[in-house]
Amino acid sequence: MTIGERLTNERKKLGLTQEDLGAKLNISRQAISKWESDISLPDAANLIKLSSLFSCSIDYILNGTEREEEKKTGTENGATKSFRPRIKEKHSEKTLMGLPLWSIGINSKGFFSLGFKSQGVFSLGFVSRGVCSLGCFSMGGVSIGMASLGLFSLGSFSLGLLSLGAISVGLIASLGAISIAPLSLGALSVGEVSVGAYSRGRWLSYGDNAKALVAIGKSKVAGDYTAFLPLKKGEGEYLFSVLKENIPFYLKWTLGSIKHLFGI
Repeated sequence: MTIGERLTNERKKLGLTQEDLGAKLNISRQAISKWESDISLPDAANLIKLSSLFSCSIDYILNGTEREEEKKTGTENGATKSFRPRIKEKHSEKTLMGLPLWSIGINSKGFFSLGFKSQGVFSLGFVSRGVCSLGCFSMGGVSIGMASLGLFSLGSFSLGLLSLGAISVGLIASLGAISIAPLSLGALSVGEVSVGAYSRGRWLSYGDNAKALVAIGKSKVAGDYTAFLPLKKGEGEYLFSVLKENIPFYLKWTLGSIKHLFGI
């Protein structure tokens, strides 16, 4: 069966004429006729609309696979075969920014998108991509997931401009059990300004085991300017002045927090 024949069959099942279908899709009757005569094919946007209207997948329209499998309801050894229900994709007829306003399905794409593999401005799915994205594997401007990548990222394994996770890597700041970023906070922390039990920094390291230009630690310290916790009177002010004089301009914004960390 050709694509045109499948489209004809599905249209007739709904009791629609070519004019009726054209009106629903906001296209001409001639365009419908060309599709059903296999002269031309529907574009992506119209395939999505047809899939929703006919309650079938795009794969069925193009390849005929879904409906052929559904029709296999014969008997085997006298017993009727059982089939699992298939989750159908559904898409809004209205579009926004070239995408369906909403989309639900296993492979789903829409402005608001929900599905196994989901892509949209606001996206929720096992594998999810979007400006705001939530999923087991997630990528987006604001991203939350077990494995997460985004400008603002939260996850067990997290990578982002600002990142929070068990294992966390950030371009500006990072918080995690294992943390790597210019400003890094974690049990094992590596960064230019680093705070953690085992802490390694370029300019400042603060923790139990610390190493940096300015290193402040409880049990072990290494660096040009060092001190043990708790800081003695005047040590915090002196080490802060050293740090303030040496720290690069792009980390100056951390000085306020460092001042509180030093108790001054």
